[in-house]
Amino acid sequence: MPVPVPVGGKKSDYAIEVECTEPNTRHWRHPWCYKHNKGELAHTPSCVPEGSPATIPTCMNNAATLFGDKPCFGTRAITKQVHEGKKIFWYKGDFTWKSYKEVHSEMQSAARGLIQLDGVADLMAEGKCTAGLLADTSAEWQTAAQAAFQVGIPITTVYTTLGHEAMVHGLNETECPILFLDWTQYGILEKDVLSKCPLLKHIVFIGKCWVPLTVEGGSVAPFPSTSQVASMPICCKAKLTTMDALIEAGNQSNTPITQCPKEKDMAFIMYTSGSTGMPKGVMLSHLNFVSLIAGVQAQGIVSPVPDDKFIAYLPLAHIFELMSEVNILSAGAMIGYGSAKTLTSASAFMPKDNPEGSDLICLRPTYMIAVPAILDMIKSGLLLKLKDMPGFKGSLVRAAVQRALGQNGGEGVLADVLCKIGFGGVALKKVKAQLGLDKVRCIGSGGAPLSADTQHFITEVLAPVAQGYGCTETCGASTIQEIFSADGRPKDRSAGKVGPSQPSGEVKLLSVPDMGYLVTDDPPRGEILLSGNNVSQLGYFKMQEKTEEDFPFHPDGQRWFHTGDIGTMMPNGTLQIIDRKKDLIKLSGGEYVALGKVEAALKQVTGIGACVVFAKPDKDHCVVIVSCPEKGWASVGGKPDEAELVKAIEVSLRAQKLARFEIPTKVKVDDMIWTPENGLTTASLKIQRNPLRNHYGGPGGLLAQMGYEFS
Repeated sequence: MPVPVPVGGKKSDYAIEVECTEPNTRHWRHPWCYKHNKGELAHTPSCVPEGSPATIPTCMNNAATLFGDKPCFGTRAITKQVHEGKKIFWYKGDFTWKSYKEVHSEMQSAARGLIQLDGVADLMAEGKCTAGLLADTSAEWQTAAQAAFQVGIPITTVYTTLGHEAMVHGLNETECPILFLDWTQYGILEKDVLSKCPLLKHIVFIGKCWVPLTVEGGSVAPFPSTSQVASMPICCKAKLTTMDALIEAGNQSNTPITQCPKEKDMAFIMYTSGSTGMPKGVMLSHLNFVSLIAGVQAQGIVSPVPDDKFIAYLPLAHIFELMSEVNILSAGAMIGYGSAKTLTSASAFMPKDNPEGSDLICLRPTYMIAVPAILDMIKSGLLLKLKDMPGFKGSLVRAAVQRALGQNGGEGVLADVLCKIGFGGVALKKVKAQLGLDKVRCIGSGGAPLSADTQHFITEVLAPVAQGYGCTETCGASTIQEIFSADGRPKDRSAGKVGPSQPSGEVKLLSVPDMGYLVTDDPPRGEILLSGNNVSQLGYFKMQEKTEEDFPFHPDGQRWFHTGDIGTMMPNGTLQIIDRKKDLIKLSGGEYVALGKVEAALKQVTGIGACVVFAKPDKDHCVVIVSCPEKGWASVGGKPDEAELVKAIEVSLRAQKLARFEIPTKVKVDDMIWTPENGLTTASLKIQRNPLRNHYGGPGGLLAQMGYEFS
């Protein structure tokens, strides 16, 4: 395929516009491609030796060779679990470490153990073998995935927040014969999920790290030994075993690993929320994954280095965490496995008498990633700590924060003077140390848009935040903000932007005339289209029609993923997300809410007819406005009692098995009838989402009354 020719004229710092003959479209690539790679996209990272395939096993095998004795995986045992009523608290030990050599040996042993399981070799020969992973983030999760990759078995990732029906769908749709499962989930899922998956042949228990060594005030089933598992009854048609038994079987085997995957072989079927009832399985190849590592390296902004310590706590079933961890491993850095439940001293399972036992404090990472909800929590925790800090020390630290944020001092002349000569920074560093964040050099933010206020605060007070943009279909980060200067490009610390396309991918904007977004605007605006080596060319599993819809071939011969997001290409070559074309909204916690799905469920609630649901990427909940509900509700001032309506909505939507984040937490009632005449519905009486947002979104409007304001 010919290399696109750069467009002449003014050059931007972070992107090169290239010629595009496709109507109503403009096209950009990263400057690295033309400066260092003859216009081609990044393909192979430095962790892949010359002549070797660009696959995940190649990266891991090379890392084991280069960094054999260096610490690789760090884990913390739960030494004690305390039950206080409905609350649970964890006391955890220090991090203990395994070297790259030890981890690689376990991965290869587990791989040999996998191919010895009954029937697996035959299924592999037929190309019908996948390994499911249904577990929380842990070193064992990564070991299980890497074991499957070593022998060319694609992994299927599902997660508990999808709901039982969706989990069953994913495991059955992929005809998954092997499932790596957290032991703590077995009793919960055996009846409602596992018993409904007749094609499962083997369940491998992992997650020993989640079983506490001692328990007070409650009980927890101990992790079973190999002999205990052997005596347990078969689950549906699946035999049971443990990761330890799998590794031991591999240790006893002389079977060589010969089933190495090729670059374009499928590596994952990664399930992600969809606008329909069932999630979609995105198929990603080894090349998609490894080329993104190449793009990150080429861009040189968030590339890990061997001395880095990375805190792992986000779900490995999501592309953001999985991509980040493999990137870390390829660089020979250390991964310390924690949990969102014990990440900070304010986390849900942290005991009040052990504030210094958080994962961040025990690891003191140099590199981390986070979703906006976590960064919001860190910001709130730090502000609370600063507010409660007494005496002159408190004044000094607050003055240091104000100075970092460019605000006027309000803590007295002496505090301001001491800050100017450096004492404020020293005091602030001690506060960061109390959070375990004193050594962080870089934070990657993704999964949902980060508010400008939080990004500015974290960047100036703690560490630079690089906001990225992407999705499962693009193997994670399609764009990455350039928060450091690199290769002659200036650093970009602006808030609210998601950076340029990283060098393994490319970006187009497509005009959306119906919404008033045109590529001829200044700056250009339109739907964001993504392509490149990191973007899935396989599409959705067993969903050919949906694949053709979301990944159509364009006149340039490439598949381009149509994101449904509306973006602006800023003059400096960075992308800004400004709107959403589709009605699938990602909340601040990373969950997707399909507005149409929630609205359909709401119409099952007695009294609700016409309604419109709103969700925002910087909120963790959705809200609803109901038009002219039916009579029969307890009323306040002649209108239905909105508090009672919220209760009814929660009862009904829970009964319809909607997830917590899909259930509106606030409701407003309007006695206006929405009609085509007032422009709030179409001629066929379908709601007009944008006109409704404009109608209710003014100052003091119903949306503002619910704390929902759209700019």
